[in-house]
Amino acid sequence: MTPSIKTLRAIFGENAAKAKEILLMTRAQLVATPTGAARVAECYHPPETRDIRMECLNALGDFHGVECFETSAGSCMYLNAGDTYALTLVRFKGAYRVKCWGDIAEKYTKD
Repeated sequence: MTPSIKTLRAIFGENAAKAKEILLMTRAQLVATPTGAARVAECYHPPETRDIRMECLNALGDFHGVECFETSAGSCMYLNAGDTYALTLVRFKGAYRVKCWGDIAEKYTKD
């Protein structure tokens, strides 16, 4: 499940169609991109496909890297947009969504 190009436009602007393309790429296609190849090269162990995908998406926009945190419902990986409540691309429960990661943190983490 991936967001539509229209939804992706809120965070990727004119690169929304390219972001959608990256969301649909296979691992081999991701690794064939310059950003994907660089991510694989910098890791001692092969990174997971979702990691490569998020790094490729990070390179498309005005983000500050890929970050991740654990919740009671699993890990939440997101593109750091510079603000906890800014819209960004989040991978949570196996799906990519456009939302702020702060809402997930509030709902699924405990003190």
